Amino acid sequence: MTLFKNIIMPKNLLLVSGGDTKYFNLLSELLYSVRNLPGGDKINLAFLDGGLKANEVDFFKKKNVTVVDPGWRHPIAEKKCRGRDFLKINIAKLHLDKIFPEYKIIIWIDGDAWLQNTSAIKLFELVALKKKLAIVSQASRLQENHIAFKNSFFNFVKLRNILYKNAVRSGLNRSICLNLQGRPTLNAGAYALHQSSAHWENFRYWQDIILNKGRLFTSDQLAMGLAIYQDNLSYEALPDICNYMGPWRWCQKRKLFVDYFAPYDPISVVHLAGHDNMRADPATKITVMDMNDASIEKSLRFKGKY
Repeated sequence: MTLFKNIIMPKNLLLVSGGDTKYFNLLSELLYSVRNLPGGDKINLAFLDGGLKANEVDFFKKKNVTVVDPGWRHPIAEKKCRGRDFLKINIAKLHLDKIFPEYKIIIWIDGDAWLQNTSAIKLFELVALKKKLAIVSQASRLQENHIAFKNSFFNFVKLRNILYKNAVRSGLNRSICLNLQGRPTLNAGAYALHQSSAHWENFRYWQDIILNKGRLFTSDQLAMGLAIYQDNLSYEALPDICNYMGPWRWCQKRKLFVDYFAPYDPISVVHLAGHDNMRADPATKITVMDMNDASIEKSLRFKGKY
């Protein structure tokens, strides 16, 4: 694609993730997956410390990864965390422009994800350079059910999509909640923004409101949704391969996970969201399809050379 010409500005681009000591192995796999890519040694990496051990921090620093304890960034969040220090990352994700002011393009990828290729980085940067939010919408051809709903009396149906439910739980006013009914989730597990984008302040504005009554864990995703759907800030929905969470297909010939449906493009960001057992144990396998639609057993964990 000619649009990709001269894209990826190593000096001005930062890839950020984070986690606690339970995520150390996953963060290590993310690190190695990036470094094993062509040009991956030139990509700037930073991890937010949500409860890493001192030796784990030292390990990453020796691998040329910037490690930052972001602090709580918000007094209400610190009071509500109940000792769950890893939740400081869900708050800090919307403060990355302040934490890393020296970079023009900031890409966030959750700590339980890793990269097969640089396609996502190129697309994230392409959109972020226009000062739009680059993110993957969960309204895609990969979903069998697009909107959650609850049947009620007299055949009434109540929409129960994630953004709407979390907005109600956060005590937002009725008109705002109704505006989120039926809206697709913009998945906060991977996204990119320009340093000077207006979105950052809107994210934090909504997160401040959400934290009064809402959940810390989902405050980042809801705040981002409100900035887009309520404030009408600009975004572009990227292909599923930029934050892929299944269903899964393995191409033995290419030794790659690929999009489940034709044309079977290679997945760029492999995200283990929902695979709790596999995150804890790399030996865990799930059933995936091969290119002949036969079921095989595979782990989604990074298996490249370290």
